[in-house]
Amino acid sequence: MALTPYSVVSKPWTLVTSGYYEMSLAALATDCCGLVYIGNNLEPIWGSRELARFVLGVNIATTTMSWLSMCALYVFSGLDEFYLFAKFGGFHGVLAGLLLALRQTSPEEPVFDDARFGGADDYASLRALRNKHLIGAYLCFTAAYAFMSGGKHHHVGLYLFDLWGAYSAWVYLRFFQPHGTGPRGDSSPDFAFAALFPPAARPVVARVSAPIGAAARALAERRLRAQEARATATAAVEPSVQITQSAAAAAADAAVRAKVEKAQASEDDDAKAKRERLAARGRAIVEARAAAPPDPPNEQ
Repeated sequence: MALTPYSVVSKPWTLVTSGYYEMSLAALATDCCGLVYIGNNLEPIWGSRELARFVLGVNIATTTMSWLSMCALYVFSGLDEFYLFAKFGGFHGVLAGLLLALRQTSPEEPVFDDARFGGADDYASLRALRNKHLIGAYLCFTAAYAFMSGGKHHHVGLYLFDLWGAYSAWVYLRFFQPHGTGPRGDSSPDFAFAALFPPAARPVVARVSAPIGAAARALAERRLRAQEARATATAAVEPSVQITQSAAAAAADAAVRAKVEKAQASEDDDAKAKRERLAARGRAIVEARAAAPPDPPNEQ
């Protein structure tokens, strides 16, 4: 169930299962706590269907990009088999994406209840913690953990999962998430990619991420233009379809009428006389029944 770059071709299902396979009980407990907290905040806003779609989509994007990254590291490191045979997995990539979604939907919401910590000055820092701080703290913590552990297999994969989980979630939320009949995504300046970093790093990040953002915007605009073109084509085709259907119905009626007239013209005198006698007999029966007096009621 874990992801091993070398065996993905023979075991493609690991691109799905590795996102839900944890390597330790501590990571499993962290994922469960994070999922409960984030789910309680996101599900009332998005709905269960959108939340499930987000989790599945971010998981596939995270595992696929992490696998390609490990293959690239294998090539650029001079064919170091450390990256090719690494084994890693975990839900932390999706958890990073959910934390980013939490930053978008309710950034100023306090993480800890003020009623619980309101009377204790020792917990002032906890009361100041907001949802917008969680994604940065989580990425910094996992980066420090991977570095201090010596870059073991599952720790390298852990941080790749975190990076690609957060980035794929941002791309979806920024450009592609549906909002009813309105425009897709979130074009607010506060949710730009550079705005996710500390102020000192934002100019550098903005220059580096500009080509990727432009490509994503071009893809979103192309998709919007394709939808508008399909809608216009459908609106233009509908009248012509109705006209074609009316013309086909008229042609069918004319063909039936011509066939009946041809049949009547080609029948011989005997058949015509027989048909007229049957019609006259039917009319006589109907007229006789209409002129007959009603039956008297039965008397006991």
